[in-house]
Amino acid sequence: MTRTIPLDRYRNIGIMASLDAGRTTTTERLLSVAGCGDAPALGDRRVPNWIEQDNERDITQTSAATSCFWRDCRINIVELPVAQRQADHGALAVLDGAVLVIDGVAGLTPVVLAALDEAEARGIALLVFVNKLDRTDADLGSVVRQIAARGRAKPVLVQLPIGPGLQGLIDVVEGEATIWSAGFETPGADGPVPSELAAETAAMREQIVALVAPEADEIDAAALKQRLREAVLAGRVLPVLCGSAFRNRGVRRLLDAIVDYLPAPSELLLKAVAADGQAVARRAADDEPFAGLAFQTVEDPTAGTLTFVRIYSGVMATGGQMLNSITTSPERIGRMVRMHANHAEEIEEARAGDIVALTGLQHTTTGDTLCDPAAPVILDRVPASAGRAKH
Repeated sequence: MTRTIPLDRYRNIGIMASLDAGRTTTTERLLSVAGCGDAPALGDRRVPNWIEQDNERDITQTSAATSCFWRDCRINIVELPVAQRQADHGALAVLDGAVLVIDGVAGLTPVVLAALDEAEARGIALLVFVNKLDRTDADLGSVVRQIAARGRAKPVLVQLPIGPGLQGLIDVVEGEATIWSAGFETPGADGPVPSELAAETAAMREQIVALVAPEADEIDAAALKQRLREAVLAGRVLPVLCGSAFRNRGVRRLLDAIVDYLPAPSELLLKAVAADGQAVARRAADDEPFAGLAFQTVEDPTAGTLTFVRIYSGVMATGGQMLNSITTSPERIGRMVRMHANHAEEIEEARAGDIVALTGLQHTTTGDTLCDPAAPVILDRVPASAGRAKH
């Protein structure tokens, strides 16, 4: 079976947030807007058992992964524990990018700062989604100033909220506005920037250009997005987006930003170590020997133990034999599923960039590397600040 989705059209991301910032609601809205019209609400009995159990606790405490599509991209979303609980290092290890959801009222609490620090230390490319801006006590400017005061990646407002109650949003890069009428689920209408905000929008765009493309006299939206993307991947810039997940406002633009600014697996440097401790060159590509990282195990009453695996290189097929290079134990690949919003799709093959759940593994736990027995390696990702792989 040949690859159907190019590797550069993959995004493997996580949603990070503190308690009550809106992480679960943001995740659900992303899935719904991305075409998973049947994305479950909390407590929906159609979802798989292990997700249902989390929903009954009202907050997800384990990391699983679900998949959706947006603009011809496959977006694999790894759901993380709330930030003030012990960090799920296995799940964080497989992220290429992340969305940090910040409560627009609470701002940058110590918990949020810690999550931001950890993501940056791991080289995870970041977007910030300032949530709850429909509330009158939200303060977007304060959030941006608090991020800037850290003296690290520079926060860049790529959107401007319109009016009290988040009546609309301006996309500063595209130079267009989205206006919502009353109601929670009403789609926004795209149009020109309101005349009274045109000067402010133009000034903000000039600031972005000066930061990421200072040599450019004129630059169109596509080229400016590419420059912003390069700055995000280099860890120099932190795009800040606005919205209200509860009201389903700003979610479509957030999906656009995930595609436009967060990295594909092919844009990351990977480091693999052989059994003798020597570094091994390994590309994120189908024609490389297979290597994947187990990042979460979940006990399901029906399916038994499910092991979620991020595939970094090569191809994995059901019935194949793999090696756990940590325990030096062989593993046979049995049933393989890809998670969607409310169902599991059974598949027979997975490729570089995929995140799948495997059943029946006997010797593998969180943090273990599965690999081709003929080319054993232990995976470790190089932080983004150390450089990027070339296409």
